[in-house]
Amino acid sequence: MKISVEYASPRHPDIKKLLLASHQLMRDLYPEETNSYLSIDELCSSDVHFLGARQNDKYCGCGALEVKSDYGELKSFFVEPQFRGNGIASLIMQEILRTSRELNINSLKLETGIGLDNALNLYKRFNFELCEPFGKYFENGFSIFMKRDLP
Repeated sequence: MKISVEYASPRHPDIKKLLLASHQLMRDLYPEETNSYLSIDELCSSDVHFLGARQNDKYCGCGALEVKSDYGELKSFFVEPQFRGNGIASLIMQEILRTSRELNINSLKLETGIGLDNALNLYKRFNFELCEPFGKYFENGFSIFMKRDLP
């Protein structure tokens, strides 16, 4: 399976489908007030680097790097269920790490939800560690916060 990871528009029909599926999953798993995903318009902001993973002509995964004043935040990581287990999330993560280094970002942070074991395992494989809430986040019983320093 040949997968390419590239800059993509959150407004692309395949990407919108992925984002809406991700948003629905978050609404199904967690109380609405604890969800902190970015809207499609917010993902189109100039401080967001949005990536899509594509097999042939179809996007099957996505992830974003939101550039903050003193760190980068991972957002909108999602792989279509039938494509999971093929290393797509790792490819997206590698590209986010490369982009972060190009932008001289020294630290990456993320917020994810309890029970998302595959996501947690991915982040741990890429040396993310648990941390305190950051930015606009607060402890809510549903969120897990992680960070990683970049060399």
